Amino acid sequence: MPQRDRHNIIKDILEIVYNTQPLFRTRRSQTSIGHEANLTHPQTVKYLEALVNVGQLILTDFKPFPYYEMTKKGRRSLQLFSELDDDLRPVVPK
Repeated sequence: MPQRDRHNIIKDILEIVYNTQPLFRTRRSQTSIGHEANLTHPQTVKYLEALVNVGQLILTDFKPFPYYEMTKKGRRSLQLFSELDDDLRPVVPK
């Protein structure tokens, strides 16, 4: 499996938070994000802190555990990642 670059990891994290079950839409714990994104704990902490610092995710301190929610800016970034993927996809001639 090829290594992912920083942008792919960020896109994966945003997709994980966005694609949460409908009852808990856009809410995920740090552990579940790291596990699903196949990141180590230090990597998970680093990326989540960076996404919170730039305003794409917010950390909500809710008992029994804190969780991450996507902001409008995070949804917009995810949309831009998808548009970029579509633009870079090779065109297959008919």
